[in-house]
Formats: sequence, structure tokens, C-alpha cells
Amino acid sequence: MNRKRFLQKISAVTLGAGLILPKKSFGQTTTTTIAETKPKSSAGKKAIVLGGGLSGLYSAYLLKQTGYDVTIIERGDRLGGRIATYENPDLGIIQDLGGEWIGDGQSDIKSLVKQLNLDLVTTNISDRFSIQKSNSDLLKISKSSIETLDKVIDLHKSLGSTQKQGLDKINFSSYARYQGLTEEEIRSMNDLYRVILGADLNQISSESVLDDLSALQSALKPKFQVRGGAERIIKELANLLKNQDILLGETVTKVSQQKNQVTVDLSSGRTLKGSLIVCALPAAAVLDIKWTPGLPKDLIYSGLRMQTGKISKNLSFVKPKLSLSNFFLSTNTAAETFYVSEAAIGPNITAITSISTGDRASLFEKGSDRQKKNLMTSSLEELGDMELVLESPFFFHSFQKTTGRSGFVSLFPPGSFGIKDVWAEPFERVFFAGEHLAFHTGSMDSAVASAIQAVSKT
Repeated sequence: MNRKRFLQKISAVTLGAGLILPKKSFGQTTTTTIAETKPKSSAGKKAIVLGGGLSGLYSAYLLKQTGYDVTIIERGDRLGGRIATYENPDLGIIQDLGGEWIGDGQSDIKSLVKQLNLDLVTTNISDRFSIQKSNSDLLKISKSSIETLDKVIDLHKSLGSTQKQGLDKINFSSYARYQGLTEEEIRSMNDLYRVILGADLNQISSESVLDDLSALQSALKPKFQVRGGAERIIKELANLLKNQDILLGETVTKVSQQKNQVTVDLSSGRTLKGSLIVCALPAAAVLDIKWTPGLPKDLIYSGLRMQTGKISKNLSFVKPKLSLSNFFLSTNTAAETFYVSEAAIGPNITAITSISTGDRASLFEKGSDRQKKNLMTSSLEELGDMELVLESPFFFHSFQKTTGRSGFVSLFPPGSFGIKDVWAEPFERVFFAGEHLAFHTGSMDSAVASAIQAVSKT
């Protein structure tokens, strides 16, 4: 079943099951009615989903809507994976510490947000990522260089596979240098997109970056945030799956496939059986599992080639003397980039978010509490007169502790053109999903899109 027909079928089933989709635009009050009755499943239609992140949860929801009983297996002690929201009602502060931004052209995640009766609000720092001549001073990129980038991005849309393979052999920084951008302009672009990708543009294929910049679904074009935090998506999906089995703190050790059955062995000694599997784990985690029969070589090679950018997002609570609305600053400190979202500005206290990437992210992931506090305190000195408040003025969020992986967003280095394509077809009774497998990666939209693609093939 192709994607379009699958979505049409799901829409009809969803309406019949009692989920009334809101018809008003984002930002308006709507109502959602969710049926408490569990959809009838056909005999033997049991599915197992590996991974309790956004892609896994949405895959489970889609499977449930098509008549499967679903079991979700998550190695962590919480659902959500790379999505996490800090919320402090007493301080009047909400801030995402994982997936945060949604692009205007990201139709899949926008549709899901609307179906869940959630709202999108415009992010106050979206202008920072807009490559336009009117934005040249803010970006520290000349108007002539922006014009060059516009032409290159537009040209990319018409390139054939052979030409794209050629672009894939060099990193984007080198390509931008060849196109005439100065070192300062390239450094500015690095500062800008590192907070989304978790790595410098000299680590990423020029084809991968240009493909993103030319696409409406690009993670590099943030526009919105979920009102109340992105974790509300996870909570709403978990609520819709409350009649399904969700196993937390379980690690998959082995997957065996027979003609019409799959068997999953867990580290606890428990064994599960089902009709099929949707595997929404990062590629590196897939390689940690013992597969019978063994994984095809092209999947193994692809998994080894994929990389992930490291990102660490943390909060500092301050009482500023001036307004921090629209605040965004790149620094050379360990904390690297600071910004403030509107929802993180409380009546008396503001939470400044810092994004560290690469090796600097590792300092916050692996450092002791004392080391992290010292790093953050010294980094904040660059911001000027900031009065730290509260008995504990910092909130450190460990993405690595939450997910068990050091990476955050999938990256495709030079020489990786087409390596994710091999995951599009099922491995017998196993269907693959995940942010890293969508046509345009690195976003909540890609997680949702990959789930649709995987389940439509079951």
C-alpha cells in the first residue's frame, strides 16, 4: 500500500474509532473526543515495536488503528526518546530539552499536532535561521553570498543522481568555500546550524546540506514550537496507547524470524512473539541486537556509516536586568550557544537554554556535577551581568543517560549518498522506522514520516 492510500485508510479508521480531528487552524481552541474502547484486532495480529521514541510511538498508534495488538519495548525508564520538556509551573517556565522546532513545510508533524488537539506557536528565534538578503546582518553573511547560496540551493532541485553523488563526495564547508563564501561567513553558518545538527558543516556531505536547504520539510528551517512543550505529543500518544503493552527498562538482545512469526528476547529473560516488528531504534542500536537470520550486509554497512551529531541542552536560571526576549548568542565557551524561548521567560525568573555540541557536549554529558556547574558559570560570564538565582541555578539534562546513545541527530558524512535507502524495504517480517530513515532527516517530522512509511508497508 502506498503512503497516500495508507493515510486515507488511517483517516477513515481514526474517524470511525472516535478520534474527532480538529478542523480549526493552529492556535485556536478545539475539542478532541477519544473513544475508550479498544479497536477489535484480528486473530494473530500482534505487532512488536522496538523503541519508545516519537517514531516508535506513532508506529504503534498506526498499527493499533489498523487492528494490531501492540507491544512497545523501550530500554529507558520513560517514553519520548529524544523529546523531553522541562516544566516548572511555580516559576512559569517551560522549555524543550530535546526535539523542539517544527518547520512550516513539515506537514506530517503539523498534522499530528493538530490531530492531538495541540497548538503550534511561532518560535521567537526563527528569523535566525532564515537565509535571506534582509537577514544578512543578523547572519553575518553578505547579500552577495546569500544570493550565491540561493542560486546553488535552487539549482540543486534540478540535479540528477550522478551530480548529487559528486556533491556528496565533499563536505559543505569546502563546497561553500569553493562558491566564494569567506571563512567568517562559513563560520557563521557553522554557528547557526550546529545547534540543530550537533556538528560542524565540515563534517557533513554538501549534498546532504543542500538537500535539506532546498526542501520544505528541512530541519534547518525552524518556524514553530509546540505550545506547552514537545513532550505533550508523547503524552498524548501514550494516552492513545494506554490499552497496549508498554515495557520500560527492557533491552532487546535477540530477534528471530520464522515464516509467519517473530520472536524477541529481552535482557530480563522474557520472550515475546508477534506477527511483525517495527524497529524504530537508531542504526547503531540495531547492530547491537543478535539477529536470526543475520542482518543483510548492506544494512550492516549502512548502520556503520551513519553518524550522529552530539548535542547537550541545559538550563540556567537567571534574573536579568534587561529583557531577554529574542535573545540568541553564539560564544566560544563550553556552553557554546545561548538562547531564550518566550515560554522560558517567567514572571521573575528566566531560563536561558544553552546548546553545546560535539566535544563540548561530551563535557556536559560526562562531567561531574561540580565540573558542569563550573563550566556553565564561566560560560555565563560572557553574557554580561546575569544574576543566577535559586538554590540550584542549573538544570542539566543528559540525553545520553535518557537514550543510551551519545548522538542526537543523524548525520550523513561525505561518501554516504544513498546509504539509508536500504532500510526502506522490510527485512522479512521487520519494518524499519526512525528519524534517520526519512527522506529529510533530523526532525520530529522525519520521525513521524518514517513511521508512516514503515507501517504502510506492513
